[in-house]
Amino acid sequence: MKKRSIIIFICIFCCFAALVFFVLGAKLKAASAQPNKVETKVFHLYAADMEQEVAQGTTLYSWGFGLWDPKKNAPASPPSVPGPEIRVKEGDHVKVVFHNQQKEVHTIHFHGVDNSFAGDGTPDMSQHPTMKGESFTYEFDAERAGTYYYHCHVEPDRHPEMGLYGAFIVEPTQAKYKTDGEFTLLLSERDPLLSLAEGTEAHQYVGTAAEHLHLAGDYDTTERKAKYYMINGKVYPEIPPLHVKEGGTYLIRLINAGSEVHTFHTHGHHFKVVASDGRDISNPMSKDSITIGPGEKYDLLLKADNPGIWPIHCHMGPHDTHGMHMMMVYDKYHDKMNHGSTSPVSDIKHHLALLKQYQFEKNYDSMKPEIKEIIQGIQGFYSIASSDHFEEWTALDNAAATVNKLLNSTLNQAALQDSINDLEQKINTMEIGLQSGNPS
Repeated sequence: MKKRSIIIFICIFCCFAALVFFVLGAKLKAASAQPNKVETKVFHLYAADMEQEVAQGTTLYSWGFGLWDPKKNAPASPPSVPGPEIRVKEGDHVKVVFHNQQKEVHTIHFHGVDNSFAGDGTPDMSQHPTMKGESFTYEFDAERAGTYYYHCHVEPDRHPEMGLYGAFIVEPTQAKYKTDGEFTLLLSERDPLLSLAEGTEAHQYVGTAAEHLHLAGDYDTTERKAKYYMINGKVYPEIPPLHVKEGGTYLIRLINAGSEVHTFHTHGHHFKVVASDGRDISNPMSKDSITIGPGEKYDLLLKADNPGIWPIHCHMGPHDTHGMHMMMVYDKYHDKMNHGSTSPVSDIKHHLALLKQYQFEKNYDSMKPEIKEIIQGIQGFYSIASSDHFEEWTALDNAAATVNKLLNSTLNQAALQDSINDLEQKINTMEIGLQSGNPS
């Protein structure tokens, strides 16, 4: 009887243990079957009119994206060019609600993202364009880490140039590179006559409007002549420099949001091209220049191993002189910058670019204020220049005076061209001398 009771107890215990293990196993299996929780990132954007300051004292009528407050049903930030950077993590579910506050119809296309057809942003195909006062929601999964951008896809030869674009960054779940910082650079261009065609004042640029502005006021994009070549919506010297520390490694996210080809060049440094259009490159090449076409994106790794103040610019000549130029500044060289500019020559070069543009357009009246600005800039820095540079500043002052004299006398186009070329050469020579700390 006692033996029988023991056997019954053992059987009951085994059954109970089996039941416990079964329940725990089922729970563990169910838990393992559940996918990792996906985080949803929600962004509200709007489009609106704005005045874009491309250079000090120079604004253009533009369209910009800004952040929208859905609770207040009002802007959370003013529109800007480029628009707000959207940054998510790889694997996030992304929801972007677009509120159109601008007179034109618009959409948003996430360039380089393999989106669903419904969220592609192609007007009259994947969606009806969003009218003023309406909204549209884009939803997709950020499946691949990389550098992308978003832009309006209505009349893509016009709306993005008016300012409707911004960076879209998908960060990896695990860092691919050890870096000390990163920079996002969006390249673009603008013909100011596009702003004029949209019904705004042309400011001082009205003189050439008849060249390719139709009588009906329509802008012909096939005859487009860009005047401003911008990085992050600004032209040199208004573009903030890249601040780096010696020995640091930096990720540069380069995006061509414009419609022209550019050649991105770093002075004194090479970089590795580690990704193209959101796809990693297995064998990165070391380069000091890279050509980037419209809509392309590159990830560049740059080692800050050559202290100084270094130019970074488009190597297409007119693009550089018309604004696509910036500086990379090492921390120990900050004190050599002039009131936020990287060189006392920076403002002078800006006015030189306008001077050359007006000469090309034969708009000689507009050239006169620019040469006066150049002379004032030269004389201002001449008065505080070290003795090492007196000779260079004097030669520069004389070259500017020659241009001014030719503009205020009987016009000799050949002589004017030669004098402007001489002035530009002396400005470039002076800039190199100031950067090296030695007279040229």
